[in-house]
Amino acid sequence: MEKKVQICTAFAGVASAAMIITSGAALAASKPDIRISTGRQGGAYYNMAAVVADALYRSGKVKSATAESSSGGPENMRLLTKGTVQIGATDMVWSVKARNGEKPYKQKHDIYTVAPLGQWPLFFVTPAGSKIKTIDDLKGKRVAVGARGSGMENHTRLILGAAGLSFKDIKPIYLSFRPGARAVKDGKAEAQFQCCVPNPALTELSELSRVRGVELGSAKSKILALPVYGEMTLKKGAFKGQPRDIPAIADVNAWYAHKSLSNDIAYLYAKTIIENYKTFAKKMPQFSTVADIHAKVKTAGVKALEIGAPLHPGAMKAYKEAGILK
Repeated sequence: MEKKVQICTAFAGVASAAMIITSGAALAASKPDIRISTGRQGGAYYNMAAVVADALYRSGKVKSATAESSSGGPENMRLLTKGTVQIGATDMVWSVKARNGEKPYKQKHDIYTVAPLGQWPLFFVTPAGSKIKTIDDLKGKRVAVGARGSGMENHTRLILGAAGLSFKDIKPIYLSFRPGARAVKDGKAEAQFQCCVPNPALTELSELSRVRGVELGSAKSKILALPVYGEMTLKKGAFKGQPRDIPAIADVNAWYAHKSLSNDIAYLYAKTIIENYKTFAKKMPQFSTVADIHAKVKTAGVKALEIGAPLHPGAMKAYKEAGILK
């Protein structure tokens, strides 16, 4: 995990460095320290966790709240099992694989869902004048696939595999969000795998260059047949220059914990999301999709909140108290 930077002032906007918020020695020692493992600095996980960490600190119910940078969702599941962190962000793909002990994991991880993080589109982006129209056209192209070991890299492998392609069929460039976007702008990459609109890296890219989303093409049915994904729309204008609505891959994300996390901490974290996600969305719009997941509880019950893993008992209490679960 990357080095942390301590911030002693109140939160103002989205953090641009790893965020540790401490309340000082005056707080009772019984109050917990909550470390939240996220992704690369500048990515959605990292920035969203910084917003939650600030809310936890301001609540006065924690001694410290920390948003920490990691290589991404796959690593976060391991960190939860090690007890290095209390909360980890990832999407359903990696929570399922972690619980089952499937690659890239060598053991089963007893992971539980604490709260939904959101549902976002996954898609490739390419310069507006590119000949790349569908995923099939990525063959032989230079593609920014995410940092090595990151969730984005692993998503790319899974999605290309469903489309009948592998990393041997493309020229993978291992860069995280912002460096990958710059590579597209500078012509060093012909496409980039993206998600979580709006995000700072894509916003910057679309402001400096004309780009558009890549369609799923003939691979659509095979990709959407993967049980960990769904379908949603990348809407016209989702980022500057996106010319029309196109189908995209729906990726559901959540905050997770190891089974051993105390019910009190899981309850506090879930309650903080439940009570504040609409306010959080003013800083990070990705939080707005939490409402869509809560709405599914009316028909699907607790399964809507079990995003690849059972709901933690402490979180269950928070959802019942809020009237979201019966």
